[in-house]
Amino acid sequence: MTDLNSPILTHLPILPLKRTVLFPGTMMPLTVGRDRSIAAVEAALKTEDKTLLVVAQRDAQTDQPTLEDLYSIGTKAVIKQTARAPEGHYNILIQGLERFVLLKLDQVDPYLQARVKQLPAPAERSTEVEALHRAILDIITELPKLIQTPGVHEAVAALGTEEDPVTLAYRIASLLNLTLDGEQQLLEASTRADLLRSLYAALSREVQILQLRDKITSEAKEKLGKTQREYLLREQLKTIQQELGEVTGEEDEVAALRKKLQEADLPEHVRKETDRELARLAKTPSASPEHQVIRSYLELVLELPWNRSSEEGLDLAHVRTVLNEDHYGIKEVKERIVEHLAVLKLNPSAKAPILCLVGPPGVGKTSLGQSIAKSMGRTFERF
Repeated sequence: MTDLNSPILTHLPILPLKRTVLFPGTMMPLTVGRDRSIAAVEAALKTEDKTLLVVAQRDAQTDQPTLEDLYSIGTKAVIKQTARAPEGHYNILIQGLERFVLLKLDQVDPYLQARVKQLPAPAERSTEVEALHRAILDIITELPKLIQTPGVHEAVAALGTEEDPVTLAYRIASLLNLTLDGEQQLLEASTRADLLRSLYAALSREVQILQLRDKITSEAKEKLGKTQREYLLREQLKTIQQELGEVTGEEDEVAALRKKLQEADLPEHVRKETDRELARLAKTPSASPEHQVIRSYLELVLELPWNRSSEEGLDLAHVRTVLNEDHYGIKEVKERIVEHLAVLKLNPSAKAPILCLVGPPGVGKTSLGQSIAKSMGRTFERF
């Protein structure tokens, strides 16, 4: 609620913030690089109190925000430290003082400056406020157990000594990973109860996320530890069996595949590839997913009809007769098949293109292939 009796401050420079909110009583380091923002900082530094109004902008992509692009409530801040970089931007440290409502922009260039009105800090006392205050203190005492970051214990201890619930809420909010809307909602809360309720909800959600993260991490470590343990045990077992002169089931499997591939009538370029994959298979632990992939590939190679062919007879009239006897309709498909075979008959030495039959299950793709094989006197193979 705006205090109508509070003084209106004029010509206060505006520093728009992207993706974050400055809360009263908190410190924030900033890198200031936009031309208007640099001009606003320089204007504030020329004043005796070195203050400006820090307001979050609604869309971080807006480079030159106007009044409509800014939230209506921001925080008056004092510049505590400044450093000018060689590139021209400022590195500053600001401290939030109190909340202000932005009433009207007085100017846009060379920097934004506005007419603002101070908002009193929420100050009501009630049993609900006391209960929420204690509940929040209880939650933050659990944070060191969930956040393994240096300095967390000290930070929580410092928060625990804060008696003012509003100051406590703002300090906690500045540490949480909240959305911009969530931070702005806390800043705009007009009563202590609203502020503490929103903070309690945000804190509870953060604790749930941290607990879930710890659970996921613990389960992942346990699973990884089990996998590593099994791998080490298998390697130890393999070493022991080698020392005893025993053949493991895994080695027996590789040997059986090697024998089948050696006996198969494979082309030379295929044999080179299978030898390479066999060597990989022998080195890959059976528990690895890659082991199954390599083995399946080699088994598929064995199933292929290498160097086996049958005599073919390209009698187009016979082909057309067989297709018409076996399939009713689909005239365009049958004509395309006959055209394809006619080209092969005219130029047998040419590299044959691949004819692809496409359609949902049950429309006759497989039976068409069988009919083509039958009409040509070829063996029909399925892979």
